[in-house]
Amino acid sequence: MAQAARRPSAVTVDPEPREEPVALSGRWPHALSHEPMLRVSDVLGLVQPQFPTLTTSKLRFLDSNGLVCPERTASGYRKYSPADVERLRFVLRQQRDHYRPLTAIREQLDALDTGRMHEPVTLAEIGEAPDDYLTAAQVAERAGVGAELLEELESAGIVSPSTPGGFEPAVLPVVVAASAYVLAGGDVRSLRTLVLAARREADRAEAHAAPLRRRAGGEAEAAAHELGEASIAAFSAVVRHRVGG
Repeated sequence: MAQAARRPSAVTVDPEPREEPVALSGRWPHALSHEPMLRVSDVLGLVQPQFPTLTTSKLRFLDSNGLVCPERTASGYRKYSPADVERLRFVLRQQRDHYRPLTAIREQLDALDTGRMHEPVTLAEIGEAPDDYLTAAQVAERAGVGAELLEELESAGIVSPSTPGGFEPAVLPVVVAASAYVLAGGDVRSLRTLVLAARREADRAEAHAAPLRRRAGGEAEAAAHELGEASIAAFSAVVRHRVGG
């Protein structure tokens, strides 16, 4: 019997090699500048309009917990980069919108850092780089207040331009808070009294830290912030006690 013709063995063709995801290094967002160029006041001016509860204490807390860690100058001052600002916004969004704990947010940041997770970044969110100065119209627009209120605040000395017609971005959280005070039923005259008292406390905190200015390591900054935060806590406690809160 004739043997059945042998079928040619199947030829195995290796599929085209797939590209492995490129392992990223450094911190997310990788495409943004990591040059430390922003002071704490700059960061507050950029982020507080969107997250009004952000404070210097919150920034220190996130730094100490390894979530948003700016560079330090030789004298110990924190300096943030545009990438740090977007990283900060991400952390605050996760807390506010999704109620995620710090451990979960830290895991997300690690995934973003290594490229295992993707989060789009838009120029509108970044704000690119902070403006050196803002016009009165820009301050009013970004703080969400009317031009008339801003003029009242300027006339009362609550805010003032640093150059003719130019405000520092750091005035934004002051204008936002002032607007909230007025909307709640306060008036600019009473607000001016509060502002003057706050400035006296800030001056006292700076004077308290002055002897430490000659030392490195950020001791002076920490001392000034500690006394400043304590004065805020005392003021809040008294007001809440008096209004029954």
